[in-house]
This record gives sequence, structure tokens and C-alpha cells, in this order.
Amino acid sequence: MRTRAASASAMRGAAATLGFGDKGMPTVLLTREKGKNEKLRKRLEERGVRVVELPCIMAQELGGAKELPKLLKDEEWEWVVVTSPEGAKIIAQAWSSAGSPPLSVAAVGSATGKVLQKEGMSDIFVPSKAHGTTLSEELPAPCKSGRILYAVSELANQDVEDLLGKRGYQVERVDAYTTLPADWTAEDKKLAEAARVVTFGSPSAAKVWAARAPVDTPIAVCIGGTSARACESLGFSNIEHPEKPGVATWAEVVFRVLERIKHDDHDDGDDGV
Repeated sequence: MRTRAASASAMRGAAATLGFGDKGMPTVLLTREKGKNEKLRKRLEERGVRVVELPCIMAQELGGAKELPKLLKDEEWEWVVVTSPEGAKIIAQAWSSAGSPPLSVAAVGSATGKVLQKEGMSDIFVPSKAHGTTLSEELPAPCKSGRILYAVSELANQDVEDLLGKRGYQVERVDAYTTLPADWTAEDKKLAEAARVVTFGSPSAAKVWAARAPVDTPIAVCIGGTSARACESLGFSNIEHPEKPGVATWAEVVFRVLERIKHDDHDDGDDGV
């Protein structure tokens, strides 16, 4: 098994000369929920990469989401913490339903923060690295109520709430949604079985893939270290991810992987002298 984290400079250098639309270049599979692959798709297609969307998961709201408007309206929170775009969407809807009260929100990364901004929220903290641990470490120390409302997937681990608790915060976790396996057709399964490059934006998507498709043949290109570690535990043989999570750096790793595939395929076809 090989796991590699790519620096930004290495990615830019590797992707500088490749014609990604060349005949024989592999199609890249995008596995996020339906409707959430567009940013990565756009970056890849702008460089000529052929992509196919094959969602592995879909989000489903839970009963906890219905509790959020009342919690936001009736109780005092020093921070509301969200660690995914789906969580941000649910919090934004609850905030609007509660009458848009003053609220300080901590978003795990810029993509999550943009979901909040789009809905009119402005007091948003974003850490230097899009990772729950970094958010927990960089969030300012408690200075008011010390209470945090944490709206999250029921599948999320306790790392964020544990770290914030150690820093003196009182964290109330609300499981607002979950992720379920997306439906695949027989053609989808054939596509997965033949894949050479597949992207993963979450451990949940990687788990669904591993239950349905090979893990030893495709290169798994992950958005960050959390998904990469999940792929490692699931037995993927070849894993790549950027040092700093984000769609832009994720796309650059895909370009670097395609560059390597092109060179390897060229070498395999060279008879030498």
C-alpha cells in the first residue's frame, strides 16, 4: 500500500505540460453526493480531464435537524460548529427558521464557510487548515458562555467535541444528518470495476466503494488526510492526497496522478533501442 501527500509546488510542476484530453487517458470518477461534485468537476474539465460522476453516498436529515431552530432561538451559544457543507446547509436553514439571531459560527473550511455566507451569515471563523482537529485547536478560547452547538453527521467521530471539551468548552452535539449508500446500477458497478482513478471526499464514500468495488487497482485521490487514512484502513493499494485539504489542491493531485499514468503508459509502450 502506498500513501503519498503532495505539496503544492510538486503538484504545480508535475501538471504543467500534460494534455489531459489525450486519447487513452483514464476517466476520473467523482464519488461525492449528487450535486456536490461540481467544483471538482469544473476544475478537472477546464484542463480537459474526462470525468464521470458516480456518487457513493447520499445525505439524509435526522430528527436532530428539527431541534436546531429552537436551540438557536432560545439558548445562548458562544459558537456553533459545523464540519461539512451538509451540516452548514442544515444550520443555515435552522438559523433562518429561528429568525436569523446573532450567531458566531466556526466552519471547518472555506467550502463549508461559503455555504453559510451564501445564506447571509457573516460572523464565520475558518481555521488555517480544513480539518476538524485544526478547527478545535485554533478556535479562540472560551470568553463568554463557553457553550458550543455542534451540528454533525451521526457517523462523525468524537474528536472535535473531545478536543473542544479539553479546551474548556461545553459541547452539545446534535446528530442532524447521516449519510447512506447511494444506489448503483449494473452499469455503475462495471464502471467502478474498470476504474483507474477515483476521488474521495469523505471516509463514508470510501467505505461504500470498498464494499462494492476493487480497492487494489484504482488510485484513490482523496481530498485530505482523513479520507486517505480511511482508504488505508480499507485496504486501498495506492492513495494520494494533498497536504492541505481543499478542492483546488485536490484537483492538482488528480493532475499529478494523470501525469504519472501518462508517463508510465508511455514507458510501457516504448521498445527502446
